[in-house]
Amino acid sequence: MGAGEFVAFIAAGLVVGAVAVDLMLPALHAIGDEFGLARSNLSQAVIAVLLIGIGPAQLLFGPLSDRYGRRPMFLAGLLIFVGGSVIAALAPTFEMLLAGRLLQGFGVGAVRVVTLSIARDRHGGMQLARVMSLAMTGLLLEPVLAPMLGQLLLNLASWRWLLATVAGVGVATLAWAWLRLGESLAHGRRRTISPASLVAAYRTVARTPAAVVGILIFGLILGAQLGFLSSAQGIFQVTYAAGVRFTPLLALVSSATVIASFANARLVRRHGSRRLIQCALCALVVVNAATLALAAVGGASLPVFMLLQACGMFAFGLLLPNLTAMVMNPLGSIAGTAASVFGFISTTIAAPISFLVGFLFDGTIRPVAGAYVTIGLLSLLILTRYRQEG
Repeated sequence: MGAGEFVAFIAAGLVVGAVAVDLMLPALHAIGDEFGLARSNLSQAVIAVLLIGIGPAQLLFGPLSDRYGRRPMFLAGLLIFVGGSVIAALAPTFEMLLAGRLLQGFGVGAVRVVTLSIARDRHGGMQLARVMSLAMTGLLLEPVLAPMLGQLLLNLASWRWLLATVAGVGVATLAWAWLRLGESLAHGRRRTISPASLVAAYRTVARTPAAVVGILIFGLILGAQLGFLSSAQGIFQVTYAAGVRFTPLLALVSSATVIASFANARLVRRHGSRRLIQCALCALVVVNAATLALAAVGGASLPVFMLLQACGMFAFGLLLPNLTAMVMNPLGSIAGTAASVFGFISTTIAAPISFLVGFLFDGTIRPVAGAYVTIGLLSLLILTRYRQEG
């Protein structure tokens, strides 16, 4: 693959899982109605259960990719993802839908961990941060487009066709990988799988302060972000009575992450990842503290809320690639296992936060803004302690 195609492929590997989340956002109420859920917030388990499946898969497929290579594990993950999508699309009960989503998540976890490993095999240092910034432009552009596509499909057909579309994305990525993905891990660099080797690799991750801090902050921020996304339909359609304008309004807010990703590719060269992480966390806290303050005195108007949320999205767009580079840069010799620990722990942190934020939605913007402020302050505390000890 050439440089441009490689960046696009890394973006595709990251986008597969995001599509499975964002395309379904407009369908949560329809799913709750079809299955007669007693509380509409329970439909948000469709998002949370996928995250639960992601964690264990990453812990398994990271070491497997270090042993058997990236290509076969990437293809296996996509096959699992497509299978879970089909099960969910045909599910006769809500429980079967959740089972399919869990399997989807397992496939997403496999694809994600191998994608990060492939990127680290080929690049390191600031170049890795730059490549991840460009690749994450696709990942961050996806939330702008996917909900609108989901709403369009939902207007034309059942929510089940959204899951069929997700399966189609998996099949397309599988075909691309089959035809174009070469093996990035030479046989001489492959590691044997044994309890001793795994313990040694996990110990290496645990003893790398930058990786530990990056993993913790990534999980916290991801949980808050997914909590917002799972609450977004309620915020726009219930709190602000936006009706069918929900998806374009969400897309407009989310577009700030794309701008941030483009900007980060240049900013990281001037300021470095760690400084950008600190600035982005500060911005996230300030923006959402302002949102909480406005909510306390009667609530922010829709334009003001969107402006503040777009600023928060810009900060999120800076955090993702820089935290990823912070974790992966010092662990190139065990990239697969490192990516698996990264993915497992961060997703394990994010999943309950996401579900809790969505479950606490009360028709106001307070739960989401409060989560961002709390998590932003906690992340800054973790980062400050790391810098003091470093």
